[in-house]
Amino acid sequence: THPNQMDTPAAAGGEVATSSSAAPSAPVADTSVVTQTSGSTTTTTTTAPVQPLAEAPPNETIYVQNLNEKIKKDELRKALYALFSQYGTVLDVVAKKTLKLKGQAWIVFRDISSATSAVRQMQGHVFYDKPLKLSYAKAKSDLVAKIQGTYKERPKRPRTELPKSTQPKQPRPAKKLKEDHTNGDTTSTTPAPRATPVPKNAPPHRILFVENLPEQASDMMLTALFQQFAGLKEVRMVPGGKGIAFVEYGSEVEAGVALGHLQGFLLTPTNPLVISFAKK
Repeated sequence: THPNQMDTPAAAGGEVATSSSAAPSAPVADTSVVTQTSGSTTTTTTTAPVQPLAEAPPNETIYVQNLNEKIKKDELRKALYALFSQYGTVLDVVAKKTLKLKGQAWIVFRDISSATSAVRQMQGHVFYDKPLKLSYAKAKSDLVAKIQGTYKERPKRPRTELPKSTQPKQPRPAKKLKEDHTNGDTTSTTPAPRATPVPKNAPPHRILFVENLPEQASDMMLTALFQQFAGLKEVRMVPGGKGIAFVEYGSEVEAGVALGHLQGFLLTPTNPLVISFAKK
């Protein structure tokens, strides 16, 4: 089982259910009586009123519906992470593109108070041209349970093994090396890991210079990320710039706080933020 698959919409660190996050309510005792008279015959019908679905109890994981299905999965996860991080520590975001799970996601917070704040503040928020529908997930995330020490491993499903071939396994061929004809040396085709740029030293300034942004970065994504810190005035992506933006705060102190907290923040596994004070 993949670590991001779940039996309930508890989000990351567990298994995801394909059903709605809300549980059906219990039958209601109150009834209504309808009396119909036709000639000399009187008919009395007792009916129970239709009750709305009951909400799930507060949970560290929130269930998100009505997401724009046209957005790519990686971009959606990063945008959701940036959007909900302003309400507390987000441990994980689960979004899948399977037919049953399209338009849905699960956001795992470290604590219930952060999840509650996010549900209250972001309910109906227009995200990629569609209003968000938020509720608590039905069950606790495995990731949260592990942190709290309450996790119990689920029994693994038995795997059906295919009959083993009687023929001996052939050794795998070694990876070919790309030959450099200029000097006769051979070099591996695996690319070297990308080095993290070192931020430039500059005197404090209320405007931050942000580098190493991924291609899918947007004003909305950066605003959601930087507005966690007081004093944010404006976010300006540089048109035609290669992964750079300016973020303006009300004072040098406020800009410094944001710089200290978000320096090296991973928007993607290969894009740690490089932040420095802009030149005066």
